[in-house]
Amino acid sequence: MFTTNRTYNHRNKITGLAFLLLLLISSCYYDKEDKLYDQYYANKNCDTTTVTYALTIQPIIAAKCATSGCHTAGGSGNGNFDTYSGSKAKVDNGSFLNRTVVLMNMPVSAPLTACEMSQVKKWIQMGAPNN
Repeated sequence: MFTTNRTYNHRNKITGLAFLLLLLISSCYYDKEDKLYDQYYANKNCDTTTVTYALTIQPIIAAKCATSGCHTAGGSGNGNFDTYSGSKAKVDNGSFLNRTVVLMNMPVSAPLTACEMSQVKKWIQMGAPNN
């Protein structure tokens, strides 16, 4: 009886120590600040003060939306973003902001960066002018 009880206590100690060790290891981690706050750092150097259609928004659209076979004349995407009026129509009905910034499911091939999202939001907040 003594050896069984002693073995039982020994196993409890080992189990308890293993649990404590596991708890300590799982609570320790190392994060890099720039990885945790990459949205902040990306937007820290993002110019949203001089957002214009011609210099800011149109290049984003040309590179990521109005690509071959997508949001172009005859493309498979809903809407033609080759022109300002085509883009503005989607801004006016809310789908441009919703799909690119809120849902973030467009563009499919290359999602907008945090900076590009900030610039698009700023342009739309300004009334999406053709400037």
